[in-house]
This record gives sequence, structure tokens and C-alpha cells, in this order.
Amino acid sequence: MTLTLDRAPIGEPLVFLEASTAPEVARRLAELGLRRGAHLTCVQRTSGRGRVVSVAGSRIAIDAATLVRLTVQPISALDELVRESA
Repeated sequence: MTLTLDRAPIGEPLVFLEASTAPEVARRLAELGLRRGAHLTCVQRTSGRGRVVSVAGSRIAIDAATLVRLTVQPISALDELVRESA
């Protein structure tokens, strides 16, 4: 089950899958730790519908327009896939 980061529940561990953004934005996000396979958690909503995300030992704020372009998957969904294939 994949979802965009704006729909991810607060506090749930996630895996980052893809940034459907301009290349320079994707590169900057990668510099901040948001790259394919990174584990992250949404820790707070902001007043402008953005989110504060914990990733790679840091917290970064992401605006609402960018959140809808970032795809994640809950780690619990990955655990289910592993159990089903075993």
C-alpha cells in the first residue's frame, strides 16, 4: 500500500519510495536524507498543511505542495509482504 506523504499518519514508521518533483528538488531532498529506502516518520502537522518529518536523525519541514509529490509506504505493509512470501 503506497500513499503520498500528505496522507501518511503521524507517528507511523514509513519507507520513502519516490519524489515526483523537479530534479533539483529531488536532489535537495536526497541531501536531507529523503532518498529511496530511507526510513522516516511524520512527527507533526504544520499550520499550512505541511509536515515535520524525522529522517536520518534530523527533522525537516516540508510544505504541502511538495508532500503530495512524495510517495511512501508504511513499514507495517512491508512486514506483511514479507510474512506472506515466507
